[in-house]
Amino acid sequence: MKKNAIHPDPGYYSTYINLVPDVDIKTALEQSLQTLDEFDAAELEPLGNYAYGPGKWTLKNVLQHITDTERVFSFRALLFARKDIQVPPTMEQDDYAANAEIDDRSVSEILAELKAVRAASIMQFNNLSDAALLRTGMCWKTEMSVLALGFAIAGHQAHHLNILREKYLQPNSNMKVSS
Repeated sequence: MKKNAIHPDPGYYSTYINLVPDVDIKTALEQSLQTLDEFDAAELEPLGNYAYGPGKWTLKNVLQHITDTERVFSFRALLFARKDIQVPPTMEQDDYAANAEIDDRSVSEILAELKAVRAASIMQFNNLSDAALLRTGMCWKTEMSVLALGFAIAGHQAHHLNILREKYLQPNSNMKVSS
């Protein structure tokens, strides 16, 4: 099912969803995994603890944030797909980042975790019917479909990879992350 089938409008989450082409959800998630495969973790390792400004997350924090958010979005998608009527809790990203305990982890390890989570998300979404993809639930104050959550996963990654390219890698121009 393609992005143009998303209904209702997911409000704020459209910021992420609009970064993904109008392709099938399975294709969008698989392409986002391919993008992760293009990272050279060994080249990024020296930047792992780099933050581009005071109070900003390190490169490792950003990668872990993508992973944590994907887990939350996937859980929400599972609830909605299975017609669970409970409203999932919100996610305070700064608390998650502060408690991620990643200082002693390598970029390679964090990236491997993200890829494993993405592979699990791909399996989850590949096994949902069109009817399940169109089911909705509440994400805080926003009604969202399972389909929208899948595209939000891919778009959230794209958003943060754009920030990595602009704020983390540009100042260190010998390091590259492909699109």
